[in-house]
Amino acid sequence: MQAMRSDKKLSKLDKIDDNLPKVVARLKQRKVNIEVKPLVDYKLIKQWSSKCVEPLRAFCEKALTDLYMHYTPISVNNLLNEVVQRGLRLEVALALASQFDPTLGNDTLLRRYIDEGFVDWDYLVSVINGFGYRFGVDELRNLLTQPIVEAPEEEV
Repeated sequence: MQAMRSDKKLSKLDKIDDNLPKVVARLKQRKVNIEVKPLVDYKLIKQWSSKCVEPLRAFCEKALTDLYMHYTPISVNNLLNEVVQRGLRLEVALALASQFDPTLGNDTLLRRYIDEGFVDWDYLVSVINGFGYRFGVDELRNLLTQPIVEAPEEEV
């Protein structure tokens, strides 16, 4: 009886083996639609970074990419919308946000900037220069204390 069972199993396997070329041919004919989505929405990055002054636009793109990789788009957009609504500089907020580590809870300078407009220029220069720039304190302060000139746009 045991021998019969194994014979049946073997004959089933033989049938599968015989049909294999047909099955493989059918599978090869099937079209598979694969949509690759980027981890980061580059449209948002371009939209926000376009609000940065030209010498710091690449810095803004890098900082935004890092933020969108580590935090939800909604939380990043909420932070940036708050900065814009208060008439503050995105470049400063992005530099400070780029240094944020949730495990350390070190958002004091970012919160202080958003709440009071306070900027530690020496620290800010060290952060931005850490991205490969070579700004002096006065040069960066002059660049970022110019009035923000832009047409009102919808929130992101």
